[in-house]
Formats: sequence, structure tokens, C-alpha cells
Amino acid sequence: RPDFYLENNIGPATLGIELGKGGVARCMLEDVKANCAVKNIYVDIINQNNQITLIVYHNPLEAFADCICKYDVSFKMSKLVPGSYQLKVYCAGPDMKYDERYIAYNGKINIAQNKKTIVTFSTPLILPES
Repeated sequence: RPDFYLENNIGPATLGIELGKGGVARCMLEDVKANCAVKNIYVDIINQNNQITLIVYHNPLEAFADCICKYDVSFKMSKLVPGSYQLKVYCAGPDMKYDERYIAYNGKINIAQNKKTIVTFSTPLILPES
């Protein structure tokens, strides 16, 4: 049904970051799209020199499904202080290889203590199958 597809699959992914005590941020990526056979989605985090790089990837697929599903992915980042950061978010397959072709977000964000920062992606966050 085209109307169901439009209603449920068109729209950007979002990233919520809430910095709590001890420099630990609780994060939630919402509406990540991937093959429905994906069992787990992971986020590898690189945080250095006021730049945060997130690599979003999934486990190797045992079989492929003929559909795309939405996933929400929660994770934590540590060693953060309030301030301005350059954020890059990449999509990767199970091998965790990524390059600029798979960048989902590249921009400045401000993180404040006990305040939720919301980043809305301008393009869908779709993980490659392999």
C-alpha cells in the first residue's frame, strides 16, 4: 500500500543526546532503516578534539529479507563536557568500513548539561546490507 509506505517510511532519522553526570551522555538514534533480517545495530564512537564521529553498523546477515524496517538504537557516550562539537554520522555494513559516500550527517552541535540535544537528519539513515 503506497499510503502506508509514505506514512511510515518517509521521514528523517533523529539523534537525541542527553548529557548527564560524569560526562556520560545517553543517546538514541530513531528511525534507522535497515534490512528486516538485521538482528543488532551498533554504534562505534570516536570522540577527540571536539569532534564526535559515529559509525552505525549491523551484524552480518545470515539471510536477507525482502523488506526494510525501522530501528531505534540506544547507546552511551562518555568523556563529554558541555560545549560545541563537530558531529559526523556514517552508515556502514557489517565490516564497519565507511567513507564520505555514506555520511548521514556532518554539522555542528551544542551539548549542554542535563538538556536534550536533538539532531534531525536531512536524509534517511539507511544501513547498507553488506
